[in-house]
Amino acid sequence: MTALSLDALAGDVALAPLHAWLKVKVLELDGTSGSVTVELPFRDEFRRAPDRPEFHGGIISALIDLAGHAVVAAQVGHGVPTIDLRVDYLRMAAGTHLKAVARPVKIGRTIAVIDVQVFDPENRVVAVGRGAFSTRQG
Repeated sequence: MTALSLDALAGDVALAPLHAWLKVKVLELDGTSGSVTVELPFRDEFRRAPDRPEFHGGIISALIDLAGHAVVAAQVGHGVPTIDLRVDYLRMAAGTHLKAVARPVKIGRTIAVIDVQVFDPENRVVAVGRGAFSTRQG
């Protein structure tokens, strides 16, 4: 079902300068369901406030976008642009890392829709998102 292997997907994700700066790691690519799991380690630059240990919402949104992109890229074999992104923040996100699990809703000829859940280190859902991505190359 997948067009890219786990190693190839990890390489594709790392190509974007923002992805490289975030230092996200692709943990799993499920060839049956098409889901992708990525992990984002906490860094001081990600704080929502200087004296608070929580992740900034913009970083969580970027993680959701990146995870959605990874699912589509794994299927179509190339990087894809985001068309639309929605994020719902459910609780404060704090801890050593966040894990995002992205699952395809539909991957079509021109548009893909992906659902993403973001988990804290205690495996609580801290945010959910849905992204639409162009599947066309070029």
